[in-house]
Amino acid sequence: MIRGDVRVRRSPYLVCYWEGPRLVLHNYLTRVRATADPFAAVVLSLLSAPRRVDSIPALLRGYSRQSILKTIQQLRSLTFIEEVSPALRGRDRALELWSRWGVEARFFHWATKDVTYVKNLRELARLERQRLAETPQPAFFKHYRRARRVALPDARLDAIEPLASVLRARRTQREFGPAPLALDDLARLLKLTWGVSAYMDTSAMGRVPLKTSPSGGARHPIEVYVAAFRVAGLRPGLYHYRSDDHRLEVLRSGNFAAEAGAYCGNQQWMGKAAALFFMTAVFERTMWRYRFGRALRVVYTESGHLCQTFCLVATALGLAPFCTAALADGLIERDLGLDGIRESVLYVAGVGRPKPGRRPRAERAEAL
Repeated sequence: MIRGDVRVRRSPYLVCYWEGPRLVLHNYLTRVRATADPFAAVVLSLLSAPRRVDSIPALLRGYSRQSILKTIQQLRSLTFIEEVSPALRGRDRALELWSRWGVEARFFHWATKDVTYVKNLRELARLERQRLAETPQPAFFKHYRRARRVALPDARLDAIEPLASVLRARRTQREFGPAPLALDDLARLLKLTWGVSAYMDTSAMGRVPLKTSPSGGARHPIEVYVAAFRVAGLRPGLYHYRSDDHRLEVLRSGNFAAEAGAYCGNQQWMGKAAALFFMTAVFERTMWRYRFGRALRVVYTESGHLCQTFCLVATALGLAPFCTAALADGLIERDLGLDGIRESVLYVAGVGRPKPGRRPRAERAEAL
């Protein structure tokens, strides 16, 4: 039982919503959700500011002390009530940054982290068969059947070669040859995807960097970390890419290929690639300029811009690229030394040498 002299408060990361007749409490930071009765809501309403546990029963006349303390204990175990501590204050200071984007951005970002993924391809195949039995797939294409149609001239792709060939050749690949990735190719991938390509002088913000993919307000919130498994001339380990001066910074030495599957939704083939590229976001860069929750969409969109650039560069280099959003967010952030608040992982790309004579396989990772 929680001690009477402990000071507690309602978690500031708690949201409420209805599911049919049930009121649901959801702590988006801990990703715990549970249905609530009216009495639990009354107790939580009293704890917007910290209070000693032994002072709460006096505020709830008509209820027994035992039932009040039992409810407090249950709400604490669910993380809906927190004990006030120095560690809590430090976390809250970091999360104050997110107040600029409102509860809707915070709820989406944290509530969608660290989901559960299928364990293997057999389980995924079973789920796909089940879904097809329950309902047909939605159509891949949209048509306005009554609209007037306008014929277009043939798209002469030879006019934009070799770009057209690279675009047609880009496919997600899952099998790789045994040869290591050349360090020159790694350097090209990093420079052409995440490296600074030029600078521009602006009247308001001074000198800002430019890259090969667009960034809202030229804020460039996306950082990239390399997990090198088999790169010729580079020791296996975790690295951070310094995009301003085109260098790698060593974070941790050692081969993390065995962890690759756990990082990426139980996709065990990932460890057979030559390298993974973890894209993270330093949110404050974008928050500084855009102080509304919609800007979170901009950050996610930018990681997609960069990933497509990566895949096209890899294809042009004759490599086998892939990407996935099936991430074990907390595990990746822990191994990279990120707090998951100021900087959080969003997307993963990877590459290997193509396996001769093998056609690309379809993507096989999915969240439950």
